[in-house]
Amino acid sequence: MGGCCCKEKAPDEPVYIPSPARPASALVTDPHLRIPRVVDPKLVDQLIIEMLTVAASRVDSDDESPVSLVKLHVIADKEEGWIQMVTSMVNVIPLEDPFGPTAISILLDECPLPSKETVIKVTQLFGLSAQRASISDWNVRVERNICVALGCIAEKLVGPNSVAILTENTLDYLLAYLSTKYDPRIVLFALIAVQKFAHTTENKLTIKSRLEEFQQHPLLKLEDFANIDHWLWRQVGFCAKWALDNLFIVEGRSLSYETVDMSGIHAILNSQDVSEYLQISCNGLEARCDSYSFESVRCTFQVDSGCWYYESIIITPGVMQIGWATRNSHFLNDEGYGIGDDVYSLSYDGCRRLVWYNARPTSVPNIPAWRPGDVLGCLIDLDAKEVIFSINGQRLAPCREIFETTRYGFFAAASFMAYQQCRFNFGYSAFQFPPTDRSYSAFNDYGKLTEEQKKVIPKRLYLEQLRSSVVQENSCTICFDDIASCILEPCGHRGFCSVCTSQLKECPMCRADILNVKREDA
Repeated sequence: MGGCCCKEKAPDEPVYIPSPARPASALVTDPHLRIPRVVDPKLVDQLIIEMLTVAASRVDSDDESPVSLVKLHVIADKEEGWIQMVTSMVNVIPLEDPFGPTAISILLDECPLPSKETVIKVTQLFGLSAQRASISDWNVRVERNICVALGCIAEKLVGPNSVAILTENTLDYLLAYLSTKYDPRIVLFALIAVQKFAHTTENKLTIKSRLEEFQQHPLLKLEDFANIDHWLWRQVGFCAKWALDNLFIVEGRSLSYETVDMSGIHAILNSQDVSEYLQISCNGLEARCDSYSFESVRCTFQVDSGCWYYESIIITPGVMQIGWATRNSHFLNDEGYGIGDDVYSLSYDGCRRLVWYNARPTSVPNIPAWRPGDVLGCLIDLDAKEVIFSINGQRLAPCREIFETTRYGFFAAASFMAYQQCRFNFGYSAFQFPPTDRSYSAFNDYGKLTEEQKKVIPKRLYLEQLRSSVVQENSCTICFDDIASCILEPCGHRGFCSVCTSQLKECPMCRADILNVKREDA
């Protein structure tokens, strides 16, 4: 397992460190759960395990839905069946499977929308309360899965129904877990569930008020873990810091981007060139997705010639597609398309051990699935026309297909499935496994960013700035933010910035296919 470039020690306070987990096959049912037996629980359990296996290995989003998912959809069409499906998920989704939380998201998103009454029945069956969180014999897997399910349901029922299902007992249950005395896997997903309930304004105000009633605000304590090298607690810290910057503002606390030292950082993830739900750290070097959609981002530095290298430190072991993309590569997050899913990008997915190009995967033999702390090396040599990925210094075979369609204009880029997180090193820190067979350059040595460009401000502030800004005459006709600098070919229409153009497949004016994009200042 590779190390991490950040070696800051954990805060001097008691922190729960999980003991070795049971094997994934040891599926123990929580005896406290009372299940309406309208369908055979064993059948539903079996279908969920089948769906987990199939979904984790599925590589084509155009394939028909797995049979197990179709059967679960039929079962969940009735209230009793939906309750049984949620209960089975909570009981049987393994704790250590990196695809587990994502599978819960897929099941709840694909199956029929429940009524608020049905959801409340589920919370009552689980006996959610602060007392449940405080019992000493809780099952980490069950409690983690309950928190994941609650977050997914909150995301699915945004609005008045979300307010209705956030009962006092449910909120007590989630807030009780925002403490370092619990397993970080429970703390993490309780925090994510709280964030998703806060997507509804009334809930956000309620939660903010409750957090302020604590003797010490729990998120202020948890955000201290954002830069430690314990991979689970680091995720908790990232989510706590993001929540404090974007949702639950604390009077007297400076926003993260106001206090971070950016003096030596000259290349970051581009917060203006990112899909909607991806979260980016205040220093622009770490990203996380907690949405069901497939979220993507490019960096700020473009390479057109020579040999370049960067590293990604894996924080979560699930599905991420990390590599290289041009401006012509499209982020279709709702359709599940990301980096490596078109002819203008190439990526490696270390969870499924696949190299992606033009939405076609190539299996990588003799390389184990990545784990937290592993280091993915990404090299592009535009002179030799090859891309080389490596895991902890072990190189994969060179990839050359992308140079058949693209000769220059590459960016470091990545796509994230739900609950995934990764840290990027563009040369700000020493590389852990640099290339030894050729000379290379690092983005950070050549990048140039203004102080304003280095600011990764909270999205709420960004939207406020947009609302108050004056639209310039030469602004992009789509976002009205950046300067219009692109000409679409072959139709010749103009009036779009490079960021918006990168999201387009067709010209917004004439619907002609976009075959090339030319900059007006070129």
